[in-house]
Amino acid sequence: MIYLRKGCRRWRLNDVEQAEVGVDARKLGVLCGLWSFYFVGGLIGIYMENLIPGPPERALLLPASFTGGLGVFYMACRQVLKDYIKKLEQDRLEADLKEAHDVLAQMGNRLTALERNPSVSELDAEMGHMIEALHEVESDFENLCRQHSKMLERSESAQSKLYSQV
Repeated sequence: MIYLRKGCRRWRLNDVEQAEVGVDARKLGVLCGLWSFYFVGGLIGIYMENLIPGPPERALLLPASFTGGLGVFYMACRQVLKDYIKKLEQDRLEADLKEAHDVLAQMGNRLTALERNPSVSELDAEMGHMIEALHEVESDFENLCRQHSKMLERSESAQSKLYSQV
């Protein structure tokens, strides 16, 4: 619609309209993928209905077993993937903390050296870098804790819903 309003010329679009066109193009790509796999699945279903003997409902066992197998595989690997991502985040956090510790140790060494030859501007710049590194580590740690608590709440609510349905 945006192209039709602007006479099918991209150079007439402003930044917001160009962003909207990009989003629409991505949506179209997803929808084309869905449609093509729906079409291919229909063709495979027709072929399987003619190939599998017996009532036509037996042909539905193939996609049902495929979907069920993928679901079981997802359930089995989901926790492994979550643990892997958590470990990556913890490693990154530990690296940030080590960097902050190293910066603090270097600052201590420089402070002892600067006591003999003081240079206030260098000290101020180093303190600024140290404070920025500590703020980044603190925000990463808070985000990690917040995400972990949200995941725990979601899993507990999902488990309680499952148990209440049973």
